[in-house]
Amino acid sequence: MKKTILSFLILGIVCLIKVNAQNPVTTLQHNGTTQVYYGQSSFSDALGAAVNGDTLVLSAGFFTAPTSISKGVKVYGSGHFPDSANVPKRTTIMSGLSINAGADSLRLEGLFINGDINYAVNNSINYVSIIRCRLGNVIAYEASVSASKNYCSFEECFIEHYITFSNYGNNILIKHCIINSGLINISNALIEGNIILGNNHPNYFLINYVYNSLIKNNIFSSQMTFYGNSGNYISNNTFHYNSNNYDFTGNTSINNYFGVPLSSIFVNQTGNTIDYSHNYHLQNPSQYLGTDGTQVGIYGGTTPFKEKGAASNPQITNRNIATQTDVNGNLQINVSVKAQDR
Repeated sequence: MKKTILSFLILGIVCLIKVNAQNPVTTLQHNGTTQVYYGQSSFSDALGAAVNGDTLVLSAGFFTAPTSISKGVKVYGSGHFPDSANVPKRTTIMSGLSINAGADSLRLEGLFINGDINYAVNNSINYVSIIRCRLGNVIAYEASVSASKNYCSFEECFIEHYITFSNYGNNILIKHCIINSGLINISNALIEGNIILGNNHPNYFLINYVYNSLIKNNIFSSQMTFYGNSGNYISNNTFHYNSNNYDFTGNTSINNYFGVPLSSIFVNQTGNTIDYSHNYHLQNPSQYLGTDGTQVGIYGGTTPFKEKGAASNPQITNRNIATQTDVNGNLQINVSVKAQDR
């Protein structure tokens, strides 16, 4: 663990120096060696040199998106919040990402993705994890069972629109996300502890054609929440309207909370759009409890939403870099780094 933290620290110092020069940096770690790439194309350049299992670390700053991702690599940024890593810029990918065959076990964490994530329609792509990112839509259509998207997960993300599959994806995890719009065509999923806002469409269906899934401990804002769903177990969720506004035919509903407007549940939240200035903690965490006895929403469970969405790699919390070298040609650098618990 100490060796890992030291490695990230060294990489972080390099990134800081280059970010101060307004030059974003990507480091590629492969079999104990490190290669550093500079500039807005550095993410694409490092990805081109990477092989399955390698790790890419992106500094704060702006990066052009690679044409596609077809490798099972791990990609870590500094976070997607405006003040991520206590520096004035987050890690921003300037357009959407395409995920193609060969990307099994891909991990994307701590990124602001200015666009959608699209999975290749005709390819089977499995075990993709998207964690603590902000993005537009997730589009994971499958042309057939042989092109399924299985064991994909979305955790602690801000999703501006929909997560859409085509019913061939199985064992999908959607946990502790804030989703503006909703979920479409998903089977055999665990949908837990999310906030689904409705995206200014209070009469629009948020859960469309979802089958045989466990839907628990979520917060829903819309009256017309469910449409075309069956075989789901729906438990300990809060709903904006009274129970007679919801049709759970073909599903099992137990211990849900009805008639709970968003204005009465969150500490500070208005409207139906994700906002970094809002506070999504509950006004009374003990009032609406999930299946495990903790609060519903993103801050429940044993691994609640992480404040500010920091990625799991060690984060730089403070830095002081001299503006010039001393008489001996040395540059004074003081950096504080915090290891992450998860």
